[in-house]
Amino acid sequence: MNIEIANRLVQLRKENGLSQEALAAKLGISRQAISKWERAEASPDTDNLMALAELYGMSLDALLNTENDQYILNGAEENADDEKKKVKKEKTELQKKGIKMLKFPFPLIVVIVFLIFGFAANLWHPAWLIFLLLPIYYHLGGALCIRSKKARLLAMPVPEVALLIYLCFGILANLWSPTWIVFLVIPLYYWLVASFYKEKKTEDSVSESEK
Repeated sequence: MNIEIANRLVQLRKENGLSQEALAAKLGISRQAISKWERAEASPDTDNLMALAELYGMSLDALLNTENDQYILNGAEENADDEKKKVKKEKTELQKKGIKMLKFPFPLIVVIVFLIFGFAANLWHPAWLIFLLLPIYYHLGGALCIRSKKARLLAMPVPEVALLIYLCFGILANLWSPTWIVFLVIPLYYWLVASFYKEKKTEDSVSESEK
């Protein structure tokens, strides 16, 4: 943003009796952002320009009051388009699988299997364990939808799987005592992932760091 527009923003703010803090509060942004605009170190995006115009009761043309207003608006729109492109990145294969999992009627399958075991073999008691597969299934599907590998690993249904293993061994084989050790895997798993797993830098992240 050029210095003329920066000075214009300072002038309008002072004419309206607003400090940088007060203006930032009205726009819902930080005071540092206002300061950067007024030092011509950054440009407000389209939404903030419109908010400023509405706040000061004038049009965008009157707000900018410069021949470069179209340049600023175009730059803000380009930045917005870039942000949209980043959000709309093509989904990975894992994310596609995760979405398919979440759309699949898994609860219906679980209910049918439970009723079959109940009515056909009168196994209502141990068969209820199958319902524990529901949180495991959906947490797994949700984890697959996460793009970051580390965040995906941290979202895996490790506690639910540990609980299911513990109950199965306890109820079906009466092995409550030694099987509780499986719960020690939960903190160990999260500690290992959080402490030692490092994301591989993609080309995008490398280019951003170079900038």
